[in-house]
Amino acid sequence: MVQRRITTFFMSSSFSIILIFTIHNIVWRNPHSIVEKSFNKEADLNLQSVRRRLVHDVDCRRIIEGDDTEIFFAAELMKRKEFNFITDDELRELAQNCEMFFKTFDYNRFMVSQEELDFPIAFSLIVHKNAVQIERLLRAIYRPHNVYCIHIDRKADSSLHDAIAAVIKCLPNVFIASKLENVIYAGYSRLQADINCMYDLLHYSGVKWKYFINLPAQEYPLKTNAEIVKILKLLNGTCSIESKYDKVFHYRVTQSYWENPKTLKVERRYLRKSPPPHNMTVGKGSAYGAFSRRFVEFALNDERAQDLLKWTEDTYSPDETFWATLAINKHLGTPGIKYTGRF
Repeated sequence: MVQRRITTFFMSSSFSIILIFTIHNIVWRNPHSIVEKSFNKEADLNLQSVRRRLVHDVDCRRIIEGDDTEIFFAAELMKRKEFNFITDDELRELAQNCEMFFKTFDYNRFMVSQEELDFPIAFSLIVHKNAVQIERLLRAIYRPHNVYCIHIDRKADSSLHDAIAAVIKCLPNVFIASKLENVIYAGYSRLQADINCMYDLLHYSGVKWKYFINLPAQEYPLKTNAEIVKILKLLNGTCSIESKYDKVFHYRVTQSYWENPKTLKVERRYLRKSPPPHNMTVGKGSAYGAFSRRFVEFALNDERAQDLLKWTEDTYSPDETFWATLAINKHLGTPGIKYTGRF
């Protein structure tokens, strides 16, 4: 059986968690100039001043540790509490002044260890609404030595496009994908959005990243960047990809589907598809994972992988089969995949 996902880095942001940081061997990096400075005693005191508690209604540590009572209490609190967030246009206006943007959202607080500096990560964010929520996710995972590609649904409101464009002007290692798709849920366009960011990130010259993590904008991190780095180092080049074989999902790949631009839904053509190329077994898994750089290079450049990608264009939810199929077929020799038995 293909190695399954080993850990969860992120959770749905419908229930966001404030991270608790344990800091060792701190290095400070300015997000504007990307200059490193070691902490002295005075700076260490300043660090204590910014490590203030932001949430007082719930016990964040109990939530992170999985306390069901605290999680239930926080969920009920979320239903009753009123939140006042700025609009996309207000975020855009704020980001016109990068100094004010950094100060408002505390972008000067990023602290990374030497271990993190030596292990840069690439992220993609697939977004279609709510620039404020996107900025919160970006802020939570942002480190000046990583690199971030944001794919904005091409049909999203112009206010979202404008707000994100304003924000990334303040962050030199964040960019919008060079090619944007009209994303339709469960359609090939969703997978293509990730592929577009992967191409851009592989050709990004500023950061030689080691792993790629793809995210929807509705998630929020359960782990700090430092913890994610430690986990990825333990994986030692192995990917964290969910992959299994399940006949229940055969309807997704045995029939032909298309994206209807009028209904914005994936609809069945009632045409039978040909078998997958290169004698592949179609796997089922998650659209999201942690992919080694070698895996990404293989997925984008190997002829067999590209044949599979082309074959998935008229399948249902190919984002949940493409990665899984590359992983489940041992004869492909896909980098970053370890097999622990037989199917």
